[in-house]
Amino acid sequence: MRKYLIVLFMLFASFLPSSAQAQRVGQSPNAAAPTAPAPTLSGGSSLNEQIAVIVNDNVISTADVRGRMALAMFSSNQPNTAEVKQRILPQIMRNLIDEQLQIQEGKRLDITVTAEEVDKALDNLAKQNNIPGGDIRAFLKSNGVPPETLADQAKASLTWSKVAMRTIRPKIDVGDDEVTDAIDRLKANAGKPERLVSEIFLSVDNPKEEEQVKSFAEHIVQQIKDGGNFGAIARQFSQGTGAANGGDIGWIQDGQLSQELNKVLSSAQKNEVLGPIRSSSGFHILGIRDQRTVGTTTDSKDLSISLQQAFLLFPPGQSKDVMIKEVESFRSNVSGCSDLASKIRNNFPKWRWQDLGEVELSKAPSWLAERTSKLPTGKPSEAMSTDKGALVLFVCGRKTEANIDRNAVISSIGSERMELLARRTLRDLRRAAYLDVRLNFIP
Repeated sequence: MRKYLIVLFMLFASFLPSSAQAQRVGQSPNAAAPTAPAPTLSGGSSLNEQIAVIVNDNVISTADVRGRMALAMFSSNQPNTAEVKQRILPQIMRNLIDEQLQIQEGKRLDITVTAEEVDKALDNLAKQNNIPGGDIRAFLKSNGVPPETLADQAKASLTWSKVAMRTIRPKIDVGDDEVTDAIDRLKANAGKPERLVSEIFLSVDNPKEEEQVKSFAEHIVQQIKDGGNFGAIARQFSQGTGAANGGDIGWIQDGQLSQELNKVLSSAQKNEVLGPIRSSSGFHILGIRDQRTVGTTTDSKDLSISLQQAFLLFPPGQSKDVMIKEVESFRSNVSGCSDLASKIRNNFPKWRWQDLGEVELSKAPSWLAERTSKLPTGKPSEAMSTDKGALVLFVCGRKTEANIDRNAVISSIGSERMELLARRTLRDLRRAAYLDVRLNFIP
């Protein structure tokens, strides 16, 4: 079986921090407790007076925590209260711990991120968010957020992207059979709904974290429903692959996500916020930004549909109100293409059924293509009036010969696998780390 090496472009924040393991205080199973004298921070202050967390041989300071707290609260527009700060502190700490582990792994592999790369990433963020003047550092400073906080976050994210590209990407290959199956699913889903989805993912790696993470997820859902910006909150708190882009995970079809998520997503409507939903790896919050029918973006010359129709002949002298009622009753009670002919014959004997077979939209009248392009499979169209009666159409299948980009399918499969392996790698780093957590509240 032929294999494909995944070719993925390294993007800013392709792999974002996963949730830290339940905070541990004590000795790592892989290292003796440090016995050297406590180092000092700049200015001569004792490090122990300002330590938030020791992560292996490095320190996260209380200043680091305050800076990240300020960034998170400003960017997600959360109220600046002691209660909110205490609620989001555990997630802030998890992210900072994971970022420290990412930086350390990059150092172990002799991976560097230059100041120019960080500046470019911040410039891109400024453009994406329409920052006045384009200087995101000045913008943050003017709003009480230390600019180095975002720079540190960007550096960790870029480092982890490079780690993943070096150590994980070479392990990934995708077989011909997987690609063929994925393409077949895309074709089979023609005519079905797909949704433009944003996600906030909060990892649970230890059962002791369950209630804490769930409570935080519920808080986030409520905040979004109360008008909070989903994208801004995702950028600061999500551990999902699309966090840097506001949680965007793209157009999602039925069956594309895990069983737990797909069950909830299958009936979702535009602008809904769903969750928190528990999966095997953590809690998910989904935002539905848009919805469309698969295949509607394909050029009509490449699309053919299986079409059936029902026709009601208007008797001479029939009142308009009676005709409208008959048509609406038909549309309300008939759906699905299975045994459509017998359904009509048994329940609506005045209606005539006809199978129009396969219709190439490139050869069909423009009005027909317009009426059927967005019509869900098995659902009746709006009634169309003719000089003799009312016509209702049913799209019973779609086939497309559109050029599905095989390389894009390969990249999509590989990206999913790459993210999963990156999460596992970070989880392993976390489990092996020496963590001494000393900050339990924001001073």
